[in-house]
Amino acid sequence: MNKNKLSELRSRVEDESRSTLDEILRKGARQMLQLAIEAEVADYIENHKEVLDDSGHRLVVRNGHLPARAIQEWSWPDSASAATHS
Repeated sequence: MNKNKLSELRSRVEDESRSTLDEILRKGARQMLQLAIEAEVADYIENHKEVLDDSGHRLVVRNGHLPARAIQEWSWPDSASAATHS
């Protein structure tokens, strides 16, 4: 194998490795962010559970989630859940 082809192959392997690592890091960061947001929402709801309207209904509630759906994040397809609204 000549020096040029070897250099080309090495560059391609490095690019593919970097892409795989980037994908793993993005997925991990997304999961960490989702967990942090879920914890913050749960804490907020817990701290405001005594806030009621005139009928005694809680004003701060969690409405739930819709099923996961495909979304476009930059140029990488992914899935996410959308919150339901009442």
